[in-house]
Amino acid sequence: KGADGGPEVFKPTGKKEGILDEMKDMKIEGRADVPEWMKPSEDLLSKVNQDKELASAVDNARITKAIDEVAKDPQAWLRYKDDPEVSSYFMKMMGVFGKQFEEHEAKAGRKP
Repeated sequence: KGADGGPEVFKPTGKKEGILDEMKDMKIEGRADVPEWMKPSEDLLSKVNQDKELASAVDNARITKAIDEVAKDPQAWLRYKDDPEVSSYFMKMMGVFGKQFEEHEAKAGRKP
């Protein structure tokens, strides 16, 4: 119940950081089994938000469903591989992660 005894009202904040919000909530920062370059960072979030298609994916039910399913079962990708909108999202996101990996390796003095 709300402060006035009536129903509790939840108002949207209007703030969306993009599709990686869920990653930020996964508490993967301290996990040793997740490579450093895959962990959510301001740099990674910035790259995603700079791309209109990637940033708006959070509002696309079909893409968010595909992300959820593929995260739980990589074989689920087979259901979406022929969907142009979903496959375009995944290809762009893989490109972002690829660039993150290359930059991480370069900073570490290694060639990717």
